[in-house]
Amino acid sequence: MDQFSPDAEEGLFAAVARKASPFSALAWALGPDAVVRLPGWFGGFLLDAEQVRAQLAAAEVTLALTGTRRRDVGDRIHVWMTGLGNEPDHDADELLGGPLRVFRHAVGTGQGVAGHARWY
Repeated sequence: MDQFSPDAEEGLFAAVARKASPFSALAWALGPDAVVRLPGWFGGFLLDAEQVRAQLAAAEVTLALTGTRRRDVGDRIHVWMTGLGNEPDHDADELLGGPLRVFRHAVGTGQGVAGHARWY
């Protein structure tokens, strides 16, 4: 991450956790019907600017949650990150908002987006 310019903050998002996969937590919390609307396969994708514009609406529907649904998804993320990982303070709101922020930034600046999930 040190290779990215400090002014690129809006276009970057990283979720890191000890002993748990943030993307897996997000997928479990959202459920299969929502996850299939996200690009790629388990957090891995590479989209050019046109593909990002085409995928933004699905990302909005999937991640821009409000009210009870957002609270329930946040609670499920917390359960996963605490039960399977060692991250009881993981920011569920950022896990929902970060990828969507990157998509919106890419559309606004005409850029592509890449996603990568690594588990080790």
